[in-house]
Amino acid sequence: MSNKVYSAGLVSQRFWFYEIKQYIEMLNDGKTDKEIKQLSDEINVFGAVSANRAKEIFNAARRRANVLGKEMQELFQKLNIDNQKIVTLISVLMLNDLLLEFMLEVYQVKLQNGIMQLSTTDYKAFFSEKQRTNDVVAEWKPYTYNRLGSAYKNYLLEAGLIRENGNVDIITPKLIDSRVIAWLKSINRLEITEVAITITGGA
Repeated sequence: MSNKVYSAGLVSQRFWFYEIKQYIEMLNDGKTDKEIKQLSDEINVFGAVSANRAKEIFNAARRRANVLGKEMQELFQKLNIDNQKIVTLISVLMLNDLLLEFMLEVYQVKLQNGIMQLSTTDYKAFFSEKQRTNDVVAEWKPYTYNRLGSAYKNYLLEAGLIRENGNVDIITPKLIDSRVIAWLKSINRLEITEVAITITGGA
């Protein structure tokens, strides 16, 4: 059994596309993380419903924006909205190994096999396999798997990579900007590059 440490933290974190977009815009305007935190604390720049939620959004947006690095932060504003959402998802994949493995082992495989839909069973099968092969995941409670499955679905919906259709979700590939692919290669994130190329190849 693998003892790789996975996180279930996405159960409480949303996609927060517009907040991350706003964070990147502020970085590009020359603001520092400290200054953005001050704006969040003092004037609720992200429009959070509570102080705790404002702190959560700031921390997530900071991590996701900064993991992309300066090159992508500058490119981000030149991309269309579809690609900005894909890059937002990529920032999460860079920080969350389990979601990345879902994209590699489930979403990508579906596309490669021409099976253009996801069901609840696909999420359950993925977590069942991880439970069987990983010590950390094996200790999680059933409600954690259910909440993670819902979170993954919401991330894919908000990234534009699936759309709801009754009891199944239809996979909706996107044409990914070649500059995004080149950037992924330049930072040596080949596994994410592979997912991105598959998504584009299916478009």
